[in-house]
Formats: sequence, structure tokens, C-alpha cells
Amino acid sequence: MQIAAEQILLQPEQILNYLHGLELNDGYVYVSGSLMEGFGNQTSDVDVYVICNVIPEDFSIGYDNSGESYLWEGKTLVRNLIHEQVRFDFEYWTLKDFNNAVRQLQEFDINKINHIERISDSDIVLLHRLKYARPLINIEGFLEFYSTVPFENLGFYQAVTLSERFTSFVEDIQGALLSEDFGSAFFMVRRLVELATVSHLAIHGETNPNLKWMYRKLLRYQEQSEDRDLLEKYMYFQTHSFEQSSVKVFIKKAMRFAQDLNSRTQLALQVRQRA
Repeated sequence: MQIAAEQILLQPEQILNYLHGLELNDGYVYVSGSLMEGFGNQTSDVDVYVICNVIPEDFSIGYDNSGESYLWEGKTLVRNLIHEQVRFDFEYWTLKDFNNAVRQLQEFDINKINHIERISDSDIVLLHRLKYARPLINIEGFLEFYSTVPFENLGFYQAVTLSERFTSFVEDIQGALLSEDFGSAFFMVRRLVELATVSHLAIHGETNPNLKWMYRKLLRYQEQSEDRDLLEKYMYFQTHSFEQSSVKVFIKKAMRFAQDLNSRTQLALQVRQRA
């Protein structure tokens, strides 16, 4: 599959043929997703983003579109098809919505965290995948535009918004402990560890919002930083079995780990604010 993806990049007409009749002079077409990020495998789809003035409504002109499927997801259209045993996911965005998502990232001000403009989940995914984009048309114009996107803001935005939920989780866990509802506290504290870890990774550039790639994100973070313990500790807290006799001790230990990690993230945010 990796080889097939490289071949597709070398022969963009395999993708562009499926965009026959679509006006793209002012738009972009790029490949992204897990393959471009280095997380993909032999069964991964090829994700193609089509940024155009108007999302097309008729795909029946000029070719056989049997076996394709279409799904509107909010303001975007996702089109699935199989080409030479490789699945392609085309995601269509209007230039207006695409530029608005980028504008939000450009205007993000970490010193105004109490009044930041909220970015939708779909825009977060778009912005993250844009970071790993490989353009197929208008390459020079795309690269010029790409250079204006402050991708570091995406990590800081995610860290800020995730941290907002941290205190609420801590309070819920403390309430469950007071009620001796150790089963609920056990599951909640694992979520707290996950929340603290995702936030910490985001501030270090690991902005992929899909939790299925947590291991790969932690592994890459470990390889690129001096922190050699985070992956091991995360695995420990997420795989620890529930034991009635020791669950309270485990919960408190997990809370301390999550709070320490969250403190490191908050310190990094403060350093950024002073910069």
C-alpha cells in the first residue's frame, strides 16, 4: 500500500481524472491522511482533499461511477471509491470554508485564552491533515499559501481547550472516591490520563485528533524528545487491571501522574504566553 501511494503521487492523473469537469483554477487538490503522516499501513485509505469554489452535485458525467458512495458530513462532502484495489476518500471543501478554518488558526492568540474563537472538530481534522499535505495541482501557489499557516498554533489551541476539561474530570473523580464508587473512578481516571497525555502531546506538535493513533503519537514523541518514560507510563495506566483491594491506591497514583503531566503542559503554555 505504501508503494501504491507513492505511485499515485508520481502519477497524479490517477486522482485528477476523477475530478473531470471541476473548476480548480483557484483551488487545491492534495493527498493527506495517515499515509502521508507516516502512520498508515497496508489497508489504509488514500485521503484526497479537494478545495474548490463550489462542491459538485453530479458525479455521473464522463465516467462509470458504480461502486462509489457519497456522504455529507456537515459542510463537506465525502466521496468513497476504489481504484485498482485501493480505496480513495475524496473530501470536498469550499474555498470559503477552507480559508475560514485557516483564518481561525492564524488569528488564534494564546494570550486571550478566555476569549478564543472555537474551532470545530471537523476544522481541527482539516487543519491537522493540511500539515501533512502533498499537493497535486497549483503546487507553487499551494506551497506559498502553506507557508502562511501557523501549524504550531494548532497544538497550542488543542492544549488550551483540552486543559479546560481537566479540572472538571478531577472533580468528578474526587466525588466518586468520596462516594466510594471506585469502579466509576477507575474508568474516569484512565480518561484523565488520556486527556493529560493528548494535551501534552499536542503542545509538542502531535496534533492528530484521532485516538486510534495514540501509540504511534507517543512513539514518535519519545523518539523526538528526551522523555523516555511517557509511553511506558501511559501503557501502564491504560492497561492496569481493576483490583478491588488496590483500586483506590491506583486511582490516586494515576491522578498524580495526570496532574504532574498537566502541570508540565500548563508551564509550556505560560512560556508561550510570555514569548
